[in-house]
Amino acid sequence: MIPALKKELSFRKDGTFRILMISDFHGHDRSGPQLKEGIDALVDGTDPDLVLLGGDQLGADSPERLYNYLRHTLSHLTERDIPWAHVYGNHDREQPMTLSEQEKVYEEFPLCLSSAGPEEVSGVGNYVLPVRSSDGARIAWNIWAMDSFREYPDYQEAFGHPEHRYILRNSFGSGSVQASAMFDQVVWYYETSKAMEKELGYKIPAIMYMHVPIMEMLLIQKNPLACHMIGEQRETICCSEMNNGLFMACQQRGDVKGIFFGHEHLNDFSGELFGITLAYDSAVGYDMTCEDDIRGGREIVLFEKDGTFTTRHIKLLSLLGDRARRRYPKRRSDL
Repeated sequence: MIPALKKELSFRKDGTFRILMISDFHGHDRSGPQLKEGIDALVDGTDPDLVLLGGDQLGADSPERLYNYLRHTLSHLTERDIPWAHVYGNHDREQPMTLSEQEKVYEEFPLCLSSAGPEEVSGVGNYVLPVRSSDGARIAWNIWAMDSFREYPDYQEAFGHPEHRYILRNSFGSGSVQASAMFDQVVWYYETSKAMEKELGYKIPAIMYMHVPIMEMLLIQKNPLACHMIGEQRETICCSEMNNGLFMACQQRGDVKGIFFGHEHLNDFSGELFGITLAYDSAVGYDMTCEDDIRGGREIVLFEKDGTFTTRHIKLLSLLGDRARRRYPKRRSDL
């Protein structure tokens, strides 16, 4: 039941495990140099043990071009021997290559720890990464990844509904057309978490990441004081209007301490809802809509001793100064 990884993850001797999450590259093999410069600066500024790519990496016109794009963009991780993993975003689904075809390219990289996930479960990229204790004797934390799909036609295809509007006039949020993880993915997480607890004899603290936010992010934004909201919201929370039950599953299991998202390029806020931290990492790319003073990534530091973590959003301006400002025209607009 405990997955074997190409490169084992483990806590440092000081009892910490450092994660950098970066999302929304919106890049390709013709992207300007600033995308790589920004990623390199965030890696050097956080010294992570693992880097999570939070979706909308793009660059998927062909296997060769995708491989060359990832090899170049992530070369600093290779140089520093830092493992990484990824999930897919809504725009990754719009590329000429299917996600299954893209996944084969990603998994060619020795430091990529992602996997396609169980074939019987919806989506591509549902997996769990165990992090061992500093002495290697036990699993100390889990990192859950989940595919969050694209838009409401995914529901029509999955459920066999006729074409009609999924977004009603009076919606929970802004009436976003986004989709979310399917219910069988929620069941997969829930049952796998239970099985791991039974096998090991203890519950494993965990974080989770995906691209599109769950609808509970709306409650953070609507209750900033009660939810200890930190950071900025500059654009609409584009979550699904259909509740998949993931947040309740995490509540009932009691293992997931934080859930992290990409997708919104202009949101970097975090908050706490019923004991679970929900947070954005804004965007790291330059070839789409983003503002210079919010572009960056999110650091997550796990603690082995007490099963807690800390997190902060890191802006590229704080690392690179004016070099972080867009120097070249956008190559892809409004993505």
